[in-house]
Amino acid sequence: MTTWNIAVFEFKRYFKWKQEIISIVLMLVGMGFSFVWPHVKGFLDKDYQVAVIGVSHLPKLEGFQFSEISPDTKSQVMKNIGDSWHAVIEIDNGQVQLTLKEKASWQAKLKANLQSWQQERQIAQLPLTAQQRQQITQLPEIKTVMLTPEKDDKDEKGRALLSGALLFLLIMGIFSGFGYLFTGITSEKQNRVTEQLLTLITPSQWIQGKILGISLFCLKTMLTYGILFFAVIQGAAVIAGKPDVSIPVTAFQLLSTLLFVILGLLLVNSFMAAFAATIDDPNHSSRSIMMFLPALPVGLAYSGIDNAEGMMMQVLSVFPLTSFAAMPLRMAHTEVPMWQWLLAVSLLLACLWWFKSAATRVFTLGIRMYGKEPSWKQLLETFLFPVKH
Repeated sequence: MTTWNIAVFEFKRYFKWKQEIISIVLMLVGMGFSFVWPHVKGFLDKDYQVAVIGVSHLPKLEGFQFSEISPDTKSQVMKNIGDSWHAVIEIDNGQVQLTLKEKASWQAKLKANLQSWQQERQIAQLPLTAQQRQQITQLPEIKTVMLTPEKDDKDEKGRALLSGALLFLLIMGIFSGFGYLFTGITSEKQNRVTEQLLTLITPSQWIQGKILGISLFCLKTMLTYGILFFAVIQGAAVIAGKPDVSIPVTAFQLLSTLLFVILGLLLVNSFMAAFAATIDDPNHSSRSIMMFLPALPVGLAYSGIDNAEGMMMQVLSVFPLTSFAAMPLRMAHTEVPMWQWLLAVSLLLACLWWFKSAATRVFTLGIRMYGKEPSWKQLLETFLFPVKH
């Protein structure tokens, strides 16, 4: 009987029904989000206008709007490629010509659809002789004309490599900050270090010093592993006898990436420092799982990288809670208007300033509480309002 009582005690000690409910709800929300996200992304990315010259039977493709135009307006339409029109399709002597302003990721989907569409047209027009059967089995060639010089394939590979490395380093920086802030703040609370420290410094000085110091450490970690990663790739290329791997970025892109990463680390660490202070016992608290939320912006940026020119990536690169991850990735794949870059930096700075003040209030509330955790209502009110209501 004693063994059973101990077993029940140990089970109840670690089984917290609130934590179970929160975990299940978060899991269901995550599953629902993963289901809804592709539909939302697809809806917002339906913004490509394609003009078709001299063809009445138009292609059909989700995310593209095909419009038949008169050959007489061809010259006017060609002038508006990149503004009113994203692409122009013209058929001359059975050859499909696709005119574009510059290379973009969405064009591969359009070209594949045009090949199938043109193949169907050829099948409908020709009797099935042996020669025509051979023609049916072969995809027709799509002639592509770029008004802007096409980027080198080597540059494209370098940009893809840079994007993957940046995502990896961001995750590393976020979770290293998570580990140090979480263990440091919770252990200080449990060891009652806070009482001595609060006699010497204010909560604002304490949290801001923590955020800045840990953010610098995270940045150091990212730079160290970034340089190591680049050196390994270069060494592998030399051993394999291949040309050196170049990173096709300008000085402005490099400095912009550094700026967004620094601001992002400060923003993320502000959230984690404030939230860690509200956790009384990290072994039993149901709130520990919330510390993984800062990884969500990186996941969202990764989901939109396949269409860096699309509306979804534009929104993510300007929205302050995701711009620190999305904007550097977008800049690595396409040109970003300066007004969007300035807007993203301004919103991120404003959000960081507000987040710093809100995090200080939450930190002050949580760091002085022992034996219990502030309620979700207290957290929300403290986070949103400068003065307690």
